[in-house]
Amino acid sequence: MFAKYLEKKIAIPTAAGDLGIQEIWNAINTSKDRPSKERNSYQNMRWWLAKYFTPPFEFEIKSTKDADEAIDNVVGHIDVAFPVMVSTNHEWTYGHIILVIGYEEYAPESCSSVRFICHDPYGKFNPQLHSKDYGKRRLQGAMCFWSGGEVGPGKAVSYDYQGIRRSRFDKHSAGTYFMISAAI
Repeated sequence: MFAKYLEKKIAIPTAAGDLGIQEIWNAINTSKDRPSKERNSYQNMRWWLAKYFTPPFEFEIKSTKDADEAIDNVVGHIDVAFPVMVSTNHEWTYGHIILVIGYEEYAPESCSSVRFICHDPYGKFNPQLHSKDYGKRRLQGAMCFWSGGEVGPGKAVSYDYQGIRRSRFDKHSAGTYFMISAAI
């Protein structure tokens, strides 16, 4: 989804936008050139995006446990027309990536009312619910790509600020916001 968006933004097709999800996953997790041997690592995702889109874009990874700082970071990128990839989880899965594409009801220094509009490739996966839509059932309800070519319950899902962070079920990074974003 991020690659499709960047291709539209720069109006120059790259090989990235036409790759399938499995091809992207393989590159991120098995390429001999990847920076980390850890599965689905942020360094590898950043590396993959940079491989296809630098220049003109630079990619950064940010993490924080401060909700206001994370919210301001996401809102700042959305305000300059860049989506933000975030890592979530719930009790049934160690990790999950969603793409924040917008927000509503934002008030600076008040995280209680902000809602983030996200494209969620797992469809019905919701880190705030104790969802059982994971593993082989994750595709029930379809997936959604930025282009709008596939529509399902994963398109424009609304999460509050807690829905875009790592949950209490993660022993190592509970409460942390992990974000990958782009800038020119």
